Amino acid sequence: MMSRFPRRADAVLFVALSLVTAALSAAAVVGSLASVGRTFPGFVVWDNLFVVPLGRPNWTGIAADVPFRARVKSVDGRTVTSRRDLEALVGTTPAGTPHEYVFERPGEREHHTIPSMVFTPWDYLATLGVYALNGFAFLAVGLAVFYLKPESRQSRALLAFGVVWGLYLLLDLDLFTAGRFGGLAFLLEALAPAAILHLALTVPEPRPPLTRSGWPLVWLYAVSVAAGLAQLWLFGHAYRALLFLNTVVFLAIAGTSLVGMASLALAAAHGRTPLARRRARVVLTGTIVAFLVPVIGLLAFFVFGRPVSFNLLTLSGFLFPLSIGYAIARHDLFEADRFVKQALVYAVITALVSLAYAGALLLANGLAAGLVSAQSPVFPIAFVLVALATVVPLRDRVQRAVDRLFYRGRVDYKETVARASERLTTLLDRDAVVQHLLTALREVLFIDGATLWERDDEALVRRGGRTTLRSIPASQPGLVVFEARGSVVSRDEVEESTRLRRHRDALRALFDALEATLLVPLLRRGRPAGLLAVGGKASGRPFSADDVDVLSTLANQTAIALANAAALEQLREAQESLARAERLAAIGELSAAVAHGIRNPLAGIRLAAQLALEHTAPDSPVHENLEDVLVEVDKLEAHVRGILDFTRPFEPHLEPTHLPALVGALLRTLAPRLEAGGVTVEVDVPGDVPLVRADPTHLGQVLQELVVNAIEAMGPGGRITISAAASSNGHGGVRIDVSDTGPGVPPEMRQRIFQLFLTTKSTGTGVGLAVVRKIIERHGGTIAVEQGAPRGARFVIELPAA
Repeated sequence: MMSRFPRRADAVLFVALSLVTAALSAAAVVGSLASVGRTFPGFVVWDNLFVVPLGRPNWTGIAADVPFRARVKSVDGRTVTSRRDLEALVGTTPAGTPHEYVFERPGEREHHTIPSMVFTPWDYLATLGVYALNGFAFLAVGLAVFYLKPESRQSRALLAFGVVWGLYLLLDLDLFTAGRFGGLAFLLEALAPAAILHLALTVPEPRPPLTRSGWPLVWLYAVSVAAGLAQLWLFGHAYRALLFLNTVVFLAIAGTSLVGMASLALAAAHGRTPLARRRARVVLTGTIVAFLVPVIGLLAFFVFGRPVSFNLLTLSGFLFPLSIGYAIARHDLFEADRFVKQALVYAVITALVSLAYAGALLLANGLAAGLVSAQSPVFPIAFVLVALATVVPLRDRVQRAVDRLFYRGRVDYKETVARASERLTTLLDRDAVVQHLLTALREVLFIDGATLWERDDEALVRRGGRTTLRSIPASQPGLVVFEARGSVVSRDEVEESTRLRRHRDALRALFDALEATLLVPLLRRGRPAGLLAVGGKASGRPFSADDVDVLSTLANQTAIALANAAALEQLREAQESLARAERLAAIGELSAAVAHGIRNPLAGIRLAAQLALEHTAPDSPVHENLEDVLVEVDKLEAHVRGILDFTRPFEPHLEPTHLPALVGALLRTLAPRLEAGGVTVEVDVPGDVPLVRADPTHLGQVLQELVVNAIEAMGPGGRITISAAASSNGHGGVRIDVSDTGPGVPPEMRQRIFQLFLTTKSTGTGVGLAVVRKIIERHGGTIAVEQGAPRGARFVIELPAA
C-alpha cells in the first residue's frame, strides 16, 4: 500500500492521520452514543452551559423557544456551573417533569419552564447522527483522494480540508455530550475558514497568491490557530468574549464559503485548461448544493437573529466532499456534465418538493384548518402518497427543462450517430469513408482537427487528416500502451492518472506526434484496427461523456466500414486479376497458334528475300523493295516475340533492393546509348531512401524500358530525371519518378497507354509499357503517367517498402 506514495513522508503522514482520526472519531462517537436513552432537558448545552443551536421541532426545549447561545444559570432555583450539574438535576427526575430554567444573555435574563424528555435513537440520528455522517464523509474523502493522488497539490488541500472539517464535526459530538476532549473542537472550528480558502485557492488549479509562494497559507493557518487557542481559553473563562469570537469565526466560515463559490465560478468560466474548467464546474455544483443553504442559514442566524437548528444546516454537507473528491480523483472527467446536470435536476426537485410541503402545511393550518390539521398523523401520509404520485412526472419535466438548458444550440448526438451510421453503411470506398468521418467531426461535432490511422501489418498508416506524419510503427511504446488499454485516452488522463505514471513519457510522445488531445481506438471484433486522433473543439469547450460516446461509436463503425471497403477492394482486385489472367490465357493460346502459323512462313519469306537480294544489283529498283520486305519481316517478328514475352508467365523473386545501386548499374549499362542520343540524366535517389521489396532484374527491366522510351522520344539536348523517396500515400511504400522533356503523352491516351499494342511511336510495338505494368503489378505496386513539369511525361511508380 505504501508503494503508492512517491515520498516516505507522505506515507507516514497518511498513516498517522488515519490512525489519529480513527481514534478520535471512535472515541467521540462511542461517547455520544451513551446519551441515547437518558433523560435530558429537551435542548443541548456545552460543558460551560452554552445552549447549542441544535434540535428537533418536537423537543420540549425547541418548542419552548429556548434562547440559542444563551447560558444556563440555574435549574429549579439551583445554580449550576457545568453540564454535569444540569444532568444531575434533570436526570434524577422522571421524563416529562417540568423544570424552571434561567438563561443569561449579555444584558438580559430569560425564564422558561421546560419538561424533560428521553433522548431516543431517532433523536440521535436526526441531530448528532447528521454530524457523524458528514464528519466521516469529509474524513474518508480527504484521506482517500490523498491516497489515490498523493503528489497532487489539490489532494493535499482536500486532505487538510477533510481532516479539519471531519474532526470538527465529529468532535462536536463529544462537545455536545461526553466532553472528553474539552474544547478541542473550537480549535478545529477556527481552522475551518483557513481550510476553505486553502481549498478555494488550490482547486481546480493553484491560483495567486499560492502560485508564487506558500507563505500566505502559513500565515492563514497561523491566524486560525491563534483564534482557535483563544476560543479554547475563553471557553471556561469569558462567556461574552467567547460569544463574540465564536460569532466572528462562524461569519468567517460563511464569508470564505461565498469567496470560494465566487472563485470556483470564475474558474469554471475562465479556467486555464478544459480540465480545470470541467473540475471547477463539478466542484461548484457540489458546493452550491451542499453549502449555499447552510451559508444562508448561518447569515440568517448570526446577522438577522433568526433561530436556526444547525443540524439542519449540515444535512447536505457530505455532497461537497464527494463532488470535490470526484473532481480530483477522476482524471478524464468526461462524466462531469452529466454529474452537473443530474445534481441540478435533483436540487430543483428537492426545492419544489420542499416548497410543496411548506405550502401544504400553510394550507392545512390555515385555509383548511377545519378539515385537516398538520399535526394529524394522516397529513404526512397523505402528503407522501401525493408526492409519490407526482414525483416521477415532475422529474421528467424538470429533466427535459434542464436538457434544453444544457444542450440548447448543441449537437443532437442520437441524430448525429444515426446519420453517420446510415451514410457509412453505403460507402464502399476507403477514401470516401475517411472523408465522411472527418467531415462529420468537423461540421457536426465542431472538432478542430482529426486524423484517422488504420493498422496495416506492423504499422499504423494515416488514411486522412492534417499531419506530416505518414505512419507509426506498431512497436512505438506509447501506441503499445494505448492499444493494450483499448479505451479512450485523453492528454489530461496521461498527465493525471497514477495508473499511467509508468507510461507517461511514452504516451506524451504519442500525443505530441499525433498532435492530439484525445485518442479514440478503432476496434474490430474487440481487436485494435487503428485509432482516431482528435484535436480540441473549435469552441474551446472540454469533451463531455456524450462526445466520447459519439466518437467511440463513430470510430468503431468507421473501422467496420473500412474493413468492408478493403474487402471490396480485394474482391475487385481478385476479379481484375482473374479477368486479366483469362485475357492473358486467351492471348497466350492465340499467340502460340499465331506464332506457330506465322513464324514458319516468315522464315521462308526472309530466306527468299535474302536470296533474291544477293542476286539483285544494288542499283536495281527491286533491291530496295527487297530491303523493305526484310525490314517489315523483322518488325513482324518483333511483334510476335513481344506477344510471346508478354503472355509468358513469371513470378518475381522479391528481396530488399537498394535503389541507388540499381539505378547506378542501369545508367552504366545505358551510358553509350545516352551519349549517342545526346541525352543527360539527373539522379535524385538519396542513399537513405527506404529499401523496396522487389526483384532487382525485373525492376531493372522496368526502369530500362522507361529510360529507353524517353531516349527515343527526345532528341539531342533532352534530359531524363530519375528520383526516389518515401511514398506520401500513407501506405509506407517508396515512390520512383522517371520524367523526361520530350513531347509527353496526350491526355486522351494516358489512361490507355499501358494497354497491349498501344503506342505513340511510329516504330513502337505497343508491348513494352504493357510488360512494365505487368511487372509492377506482380510486385504489388502501381504505375501511372502524368504530365511533366513544364513538359514531357512523368512515370510514377509506387512499390512496397521492404
